[in-house]
Amino acid sequence: LLSRVSRARPEIADYPFTTKIPNLGIVQIDIDRTLVMADIPGLIEGAHLGAGLGHEFLRHVERTRVLVHLVEPSPVDGTDPIENYRAIRAELKQYDVDLADRPEVVAVSKGELPGAEEVRERLAKETGGEVLLFSSVTGEGLNALMTRTYALLQESRQAEAEKAKKLAGSVVDNSQATGVSDTSNGQPRHME
Repeated sequence: LLSRVSRARPEIADYPFTTKIPNLGIVQIDIDRTLVMADIPGLIEGAHLGAGLGHEFLRHVERTRVLVHLVEPSPVDGTDPIENYRAIRAELKQYDVDLADRPEVVAVSKGELPGAEEVRERLAKETGGEVLLFSSVTGEGLNALMTRTYALLQESRQAEAEKAKKLAGSVVDNSQATGVSDTSNGQPRHME
């Protein structure tokens, strides 16, 4: 995906866990909008306990604002894509509940393969939300995936700004509510 939507050139191979280190790419949504996408190495069960390179990989995930969870419709190891999705979600939650609550785009890759649409439907039922389908080979669905990702990123930034504003406001409100005591004459008194 990263090599298709940016100029990044990560290693690509037809076997699991090809990505060994995070790869970054700048994605041009349109003339005025870009985002930085990180291809993070895959997680394995037990990653939250440090299995494999679990903690190292999860620390990279912590730096993201939005997760794009890619689900392969026909894993080469014969595992069920829905179970794989559940396992990764469980690892995220066990590592850090806040991380598991990050905005997430769920997308089925290799949309040109037979069975990809069925996996998309099953995942939509599993998540209770929209699941996108795309193909890096044909390019189908890539624009929708990047547009949705950018929209979630903007929503996340706005929510963070509002949270910071509320937090700053509550700090000001608390200091005003507390007031200042002047004890220069030995008698406490409230000053406005």
